[in-house]
Amino acid sequence: MKFLIKCFVILILLISPVRAITFDVLVLPADLLNQKENYYNFDEVSEIIANDIITDFNNSRGKIKSPDLYEVRAKLNQNQELKKTVSEMLEKYKNTNKLDYTAIKQAGNAFSCKSVLIISSYAVTNKNSIKRGVWEVLNISSVFDISYPYRLETSIVLLDTVNDLVMWSNNYSAKLGANDNIFAAKNYAQANAEFEKIKLYSKSIVAPAASQNILLRFFPKAIRPIDKKIEDDNGGALRYERTLPEGSKEQFKQENIPYSGDMIYGI
Repeated sequence: MKFLIKCFVILILLISPVRAITFDVLVLPADLLNQKENYYNFDEVSEIIANDIITDFNNSRGKIKSPDLYEVRAKLNQNQELKKTVSEMLEKYKNTNKLDYTAIKQAGNAFSCKSVLIISSYAVTNKNSIKRGVWEVLNISSVFDISYPYRLETSIVLLDTVNDLVMWSNNYSAKLGANDNIFAAKNYAQANAEFEKIKLYSKSIVAPAASQNILLRFFPKAIRPIDKKIEDDNGGALRYERTLPEGSKEQFKQENIPYSGDMIYGI
């Protein structure tokens, strides 16, 4: 009789549908609640990267889900107290890289997400660490004919709001402008060309690399590592030092330039 019961239990387990695990991640770009005041009316870089990562998450066959930025803004606008908390938390991270775990937990709970991803992007120079918006720098450089080596810096951190810990983080860096350090636009067409380069940098380098590494944090066997030697100076765990891409993914392939990012395991 016991043998029959065991067989019955095993049979039930075999024929029962396996429930797929889905992780909900709230993605918050540092500029989420800032008004778009740049001269060109372009999306801020942190928003561009956030949208690409959200798309990657929602295309992960149910492994990771994330509300889009429109939904996040709409919900925060309905709760002014939470909106203020999130705005202050993002501003604090943007300016100091310090994390307010209490505010991050509140934001995650509001969207039923136990993980929160924060993204911050800004332009800096090798003279000082003043963080400026990329489009602000483009406007200033264009008006005053400034030729200076600006860099686009992006910081991304994934947090577990249940245990108040960092699950994964990384920094990405790219040179802005041409080889002669000119990052300027005399007209809208030239400005839009720089905008397209940054969108390509997000879609082809930063977002895929971040999305893949985050997926590995939740599903360690979900992705096979890329079999290639990393020749970049990674500055620790992993740090990209690349110029903004000029062309398409097809051009990358023809010139044998990696565009999808490299895997890491040792953080």
